Amino acid sequence: MKILFLANRLPHRNVAGGHRLIYQRMSQLKARGHWVGLAAFEAHTDQDHIEELRPELDELETLPLKKKHLVVRVFHDYISGSLPAIFWKNFSKPMMRLVGDMVERSKYDVVIAEFGEMGMYIYRNPYLSAVHKVVSCHRCLTTAFSKYIETPGVPLSLRIKSASQVRVLEIYEFEMYSAMDHILTLTPEDRFTLLNHAPQLPISVVHPGIDIEFLNRKLITEPKHPNILMCGYFADKANHDAAMWFSEEVWPSIIKQHPHLQCSFVGEGIQPELKRLAVRNETIHLIDRVDDLRPYREQAAVFINPMRLGSGLRIKMLEAMASSLPVVTTSLGAAGIPAQNGVNCFIADTPELFAQSINWLLDDKKLAAQMGRAAKEAVSARHNNQKSADELEKILNEIVAC
Repeated sequence: MKILFLANRLPHRNVAGGHRLIYQRMSQLKARGHWVGLAAFEAHTDQDHIEELRPELDELETLPLKKKHLVVRVFHDYISGSLPAIFWKNFSKPMMRLVGDMVERSKYDVVIAEFGEMGMYIYRNPYLSAVHKVVSCHRCLTTAFSKYIETPGVPLSLRIKSASQVRVLEIYEFEMYSAMDHILTLTPEDRFTLLNHAPQLPISVVHPGIDIEFLNRKLITEPKHPNILMCGYFADKANHDAAMWFSEEVWPSIIKQHPHLQCSFVGEGIQPELKRLAVRNETIHLIDRVDDLRPYREQAAVFINPMRLGSGLRIKMLEAMASSLPVVTTSLGAAGIPAQNGVNCFIADTPELFAQSINWLLDDKKLAAQMGRAAKEAVSARHNNQKSADELEKILNEIVAC
């Protein structure tokens, strides 16, 4: 079978979160004898990773995603109804043509658009010939925008923008899904969410596989200092909101009890607002881009996932749990994860409970170790790498056979 993946960021061995999942899917299918290609947007920092990835795939094409002019962005965000804002942000006519050219040239059997935003390249693409089409939905975009409107403390500008977009987004998103041969989700909860909007959709759940052996290869011996860790792509509004909420509402009370503690936010796209906060607070450290998150997990005492916005499964939390790292998360951050409050993680939705949970883990090393072990066992049981690859391969074979 010939399978073409589409991604809005380059998936590679050391990237975190959902894009590492894409890399694993490609690698597993390639190892099983399938022809695997990738079309992805690239950042200026990706060149080394592109060269590393090229020999691992049968075909690799990348394009830069050019940033839209401010006036054009405002027009499409608030006035134009041609595309919802989140899709317009990821729109590229050269990518439309590239996807069509690759399918025609290499005669792919199926195209998998990873993340809903990339689904537009196999929906109403004038350059695309007949091919089986699949969207791997990592989050329901309509649900994510709805949370922007409903969640207290979200900036007014974002709430207004979301309110003006959510109905248009819902129509476009589910018309696009309805045009696909199949939809993949990461959790049963996400599947139910999509079916609530469009009951006729053909949807399968493929639980993400976690490479536990890779995550647990020790790279250092001892932590340099006590550290709280959050990682993610901070240009994403949900991740930025989580970091700001934690820094402003939770962190001050923690640092009073543990004055030598530090907090590290690790990931690309850190926004000016968070940078200004870190300048004022020397206990907060920002690390913009790393090639490997494992050393940062090894040095962390607690992993935090303080999500209040968005939807979908948090791969970064699964990876932290698989690394035996105790986790404190919100209930939204734990959605779709085998999380048991007080057993393999702490779940807290208020600043007071979130801080209290972290303090318990810092003060009780035995509790932290027990929770870390239970977390690793839970992830190992549900998110087996080979089982996940089996599920995906079976679904793709059925789609192509139709």
